[in-house]
Amino acid sequence: MADNILLSEMTWTEVDEAMKDRPVALVPVGATEAHGPHLPLSTDSVIAVEMARRGAKKLKEHGVSALILPPVNLTVADWSADFAGTLSVSAETSVAVLRDLAVYASKRFRAVAFVNIHLEPTNVECVKKAVEEATKAGASVCAVDLTRKRWADKLDAAFKAGDHAGAWETSLMMVAAPDQVRERERISLAPMDGLMPAIKKGAKTFVEAGGEDAYFGDPTAASDDDGKKQFDVLAEILQVCVMEHLGSKA
Repeated sequence: MADNILLSEMTWTEVDEAMKDRPVALVPVGATEAHGPHLPLSTDSVIAVEMARRGAKKLKEHGVSALILPPVNLTVADWSADFAGTLSVSAETSVAVLRDLAVYASKRFRAVAFVNIHLEPTNVECVKKAVEEATKAGASVCAVDLTRKRWADKLDAAFKAGDHAGAWETSLMMVAAPDQVRERERISLAPMDGLMPAIKKGAKTFVEAGGEDAYFGDPTAASDDDGKKQFDVLAEILQVCVMEHLGSKA
């Protein structure tokens, strides 16, 4: 298979050649939403694509080829609706798009795996429902759910505290797209609590949770080294999820 595994950057003939290896389709799932004054609206999608890249490399080491489909950038993003630039769709639309994509891609690929980094509760449920509906329709599909204790326990304390554009996501962006991190703004931001306490108290938006600048955690604590370590963990989680799914289909 060619070195390039991003479907959107390949020609149809290159994809046709790559299909001889029976690849798995990795579908990054992100959002278009506010991520503090220091990270772009595409942060979740950027991280999801990089996770897919690194996960694909690990899968290849285990004899499984993969291609990365274009990221799903429009999902439910109601938590950040108060902030400029955020775009959201209904849960019904999100489920339908993900389900239809999985069913269509599953006809051509060995399997489909959603690589979801947008962890807004409603979006997590949409991904789960899409997998259920696509599976009922005959698709071979799975999803990485980082909210599961099994996977969350492998990630760092900032993630478990409910990071949003804090140390966890900012560290990942320093690795995936360092030129997109607004450094002057990052180092000026005061540390905040993660989202988990606010979620437990019933908050439904970033503003209700006290995040007037659309970030939670400590962006100033982010580092390139932490980002690399967390991507290693994310890639391993993706590899295990896909391998377990393929094993269940054997």
